[in-house]
Amino acid sequence: MNLQEQISRIQSMMGVINEDVPFNVRRRKHYIERLLNIVLNNSYPCDFVDVNHFTEGILYDINEYLMSDEIEGMSSNEIKDFITDHLIDEIEEYYNLYSEEC
Repeated sequence: MNLQEQISRIQSMMGVINEDVPFNVRRRKHYIERLLNIVLNNSYPCDFVDVNHFTEGILYDINEYLMSDEIEGMSSNEIKDFITDHLIDEIEEYYNLYSEEC
């Protein structure tokens, strides 16, 4: 593993967003994370068959929210890509934690 791969791996583990994410998305990371937390807190994992179905539902809810309140300077596809690339673990952890109560 070369130095750049090691740096990328450490950044990924620490939650650092790398340069392949558009600047306008990196700048609004906190807003996207807050939006995801709102949607997660208003969801009920027991209504879904599995974690993949739950993730699709979360992304659908986020898209519905964005239809009514666009984040300035970002497309819904950029937000969806950011979530699936960088925040998917949070969705899976939430599902695993609360689906045990079903």
